[in-house]
Amino acid sequence: MESFVDYLVDNPGSPPRSFESFRVGESHQSPERIILAEDVISFAELTGDRNPIHLDPDFARTTVFRQPVAHGLFLASILAGMAYEQGVLGRNILALEKSKEDYLQPVRIGDRVLGTVSIAATDPDASKRCGRVTWDLCLLRLDPDDVRTLALRASWETLVFKQAFLR
Repeated sequence: MESFVDYLVDNPGSPPRSFESFRVGESHQSPERIILAEDVISFAELTGDRNPIHLDPDFARTTVFRQPVAHGLFLASILAGMAYEQGVLGRNILALEKSKEDYLQPVRIGDRVLGTVSIAATDPDASKRCGRVTWDLCLLRLDPDDVRTLALRASWETLVFKQAFLR
């Protein structure tokens, strides 16, 4: 079995960002991604959430969604991955303290999505080693004409290492 260390990948674009580098109002947008059936199935297997609304097209046809939809927590996890790929989350984060998600629209297999992350607030007094960063995140579903629909809105509070403690 491989160790967790074998899976660690540094963001090639830049070194980890310290708390002091974040500015309120700063925002980032990810590249788009397509939601694949294989990803939804893998998430269901990993978590044990095998609700037929996610996996069974016949069942899903009997619902308001008319076809399988991605798990909400899978979509929130995609937002974390998109933020990591943009270089704003990584080994600079000590902990996720709070998380609130609002699931506004379904995301189906084959949908194209992209994420946005903005810095809503910073608090340098969270602890000696870390400041607190409040993030506003959005997952947008793109239709065939590239019209964006807000599918998921989230707010996260994280502890981010200050420069003197960042490794």
